[in-house]
Amino acid sequence: MAHPCLDSLLTVIDSLHLKAGDRLPSERSLAEQLAVSRNTVRETLIALAAAGRIEIRGRSGCYLRDASAITWNSLRKKGAPGDTLEALRLIAPQLAARAAIRCTPEKAQALQTLTTRLGRALVNRDGALTAQISLSFVGILADLAGNPYFVLLIREIAANDQLPTTLGELDQPHIDAFFPLHVGLLQAVQSHDGERARVLAAHCLEAFADLLGFPVNDAVSARSQDQ
Repeated sequence: MAHPCLDSLLTVIDSLHLKAGDRLPSERSLAEQLAVSRNTVRETLIALAAAGRIEIRGRSGCYLRDASAITWNSLRKKGAPGDTLEALRLIAPQLAARAAIRCTPEKAQALQTLTTRLGRALVNRDGALTAQISLSFVGILADLAGNPYFVLLIREIAANDQLPTTLGELDQPHIDAFFPLHVGLLQAVQSHDGERARVLAAHCLEAFADLLGFPVNDAVSARSQDQ
């Protein structure tokens, strides 16, 4: 969880010996203790809430959740690529639909630039760069969706180091199937076609999972068998 005062904030929380359900100090108090701005504290608290460590109750403040709750760090240690890709497949279509409605010329150009870079990465079979650019693309969609929780969630998914880093052994048909869907998604967002963007995002993420060698359906099936 890459936030400026995260480690310091967690240290402060631990030093208070709080139990699940206890209220954290105010943003102002935390900002003074950490010598950072309240905005920095607020952003880090939102990230902790997204990770399941605390609960934000509006004006009532922030409260500690069960310490055994799932955290981003535990997911990075125990999670599988299929889990990451499945999460994206479930989230991205709705982000794309909202992004298409709100897309600005500046964001449309940024998405176009990323798509051009993605095409080059695929030609070079650069798996790490392909994954990075694809997640950056989804990050812009999240930003356009207008909800900071979505932005933080995609940032944390992007920080996951479980994705493969090579495309050298993949079949060309997987690349050929993925890129046209991505271009179609770009065009749908640029033309403000929310429904088309939603449908194409779902297909695009499935093709992306196939491209990386972790089909979402296979991951779900394997997890069900383990359980």
